[in-house]
Amino acid sequence: MPNRKPQRQSAARVKTLLLPMARKEAATLILRTRLILERLRSGETDRSQINHLLQICLITAFVTRAGYGQLAIELFGRVERELGELLVEFDDAQRCACRDTLVEAITQVVNEYDRMLGAVRLEIFARASDHLERLMAAATNDEPSSTNVRKSPVNPR
Repeated sequence: MPNRKPQRQSAARVKTLLLPMARKEAATLILRTRLILERLRSGETDRSQINHLLQICLITAFVTRAGYGQLAIELFGRVERELGELLVEFDDAQRCACRDTLVEAITQVVNEYDRMLGAVRLEIFARASDHLERLMAAATNDEPSSTNVRKSPVNPR
């Protein structure tokens, strides 16, 4: 007699992917993000906070491009660029100051991310997360050559 349990699990998984994220998990994710946003707003900034907010921005932009967003896509490009500049500034000086306009824009992105967690199918977030992981893997593969150029004593930069 064949074991049908794996089929039931996959059916449950498929059903889960068709629904928005469970409220408890969504609340945990957004709470962490909002705490990081508040730390940034209060002037306490570190590399991991900037990276987290950049990842939230990228995921929210991917979901928006998939047709589920309510913000203009141009906002994401601006926030991504400014967070990238903030990250470079932090790497150079081990401190940075976040402009009020950037905090306002990041707040819009975080609010949109919060809305999406409760409204958009988990499948869409899974695809966005996979896309982000591929981008991060590609960046990691490029990192040694780019960091060597930047930190090389021979390079006059």
